Amino acid sequence: MLTTPTDLVEYRETPDFREPEVIAQGLISAVAGFLAQLVDGSLGMGFGTITMTFLLGLGIAPAVASASVNVATIGTGLVSAAAHHRFRNVHWPTALALGVPGAIGGLAGAWALVSLTNLDAATPVTSSILIALGIAIVWRFAKSSGTHHGSRPDRKYLTVPTGLAGGFLAAAGGGGWGPVTMPIMLTTSRLAPNQVVGSVSTAQVAASAAAVVGFWLAIPESLTVLWPLVVGMAVGGMIAAPIAAWLTRKIPTARLGSTIGFLVVGLNLRTLLGNFNLSWQLSTVLFTLIALAWVASLVIPGKRTTAGIVAPKAEPVEAEA
Repeated sequence: MLTTPTDLVEYRETPDFREPEVIAQGLISAVAGFLAQLVDGSLGMGFGTITMTFLLGLGIAPAVASASVNVATIGTGLVSAAAHHRFRNVHWPTALALGVPGAIGGLAGAWALVSLTNLDAATPVTSSILIALGIAIVWRFAKSSGTHHGSRPDRKYLTVPTGLAGGFLAAAGGGGWGPVTMPIMLTTSRLAPNQVVGSVSTAQVAASAAAVVGFWLAIPESLTVLWPLVVGMAVGGMIAAPIAAWLTRKIPTARLGSTIGFLVVGLNLRTLLGNFNLSWQLSTVLFTLIALAWVASLVIPGKRTTAGIVAPKAEPVEAEA
């Protein structure tokens, strides 16, 4: 268990990957990275949230955990971007429009995390807004069966602030890029869901790289990167990345969109409920209802179509930005 500053410094300076304990930690983190990237690469969110939860569960300080997650994200993100590009899931103008401001936000978020003592004041408001966006996504795809993505409003002016906010939260919280960027892009872009996922995942590389640079600039002498865990998460994520990119093309559009929406609701509801002293029984009931609603969203579209609605395989719309 990595819980003391001495352990953390030792792992930064002299990690011995031949030690049984280090090997075991690397294998466990590889499993966590694989599962996280499988979710993130196919749905556009989840890697930072899942791996950050994993590291915090080991008792690791938030700044150290966030830096480690973002280092791992660079490796998995590069493989994921290549895989999404291979399967034509990336709309490059959108990826660039998100990635550049995302990098600026990542730098700012890293600096804020190490400079401020409380970044939780706006968490309930942010979570509530994202829950509302998640519900809007579910409603949109449940209503249209995901076939009319071209009729969505085209609000390209929101792409830059979305990238800034996503990059900031990804660095400040270790996770937040996907939960912020995915719902906004799905509700404001005319791209098909698989292209939104691919573009968001590709842009995340720039935000994560900038966050790592920000951490090293802010605390170059005391920042610890947990290399055994980082390598494990990165390797597991790299293995899962091509599988996830392939799944994005194969999951029917309506089901992909509704699943993303319910994931947004679930992740942010968990964050929101953390600010209240709800009993575990009530929390269990709420998440069970969300799970049942998600299952219903998977079944209902299937009954309204004869062969299923598969994400379109047409060339990306280059005019979109």
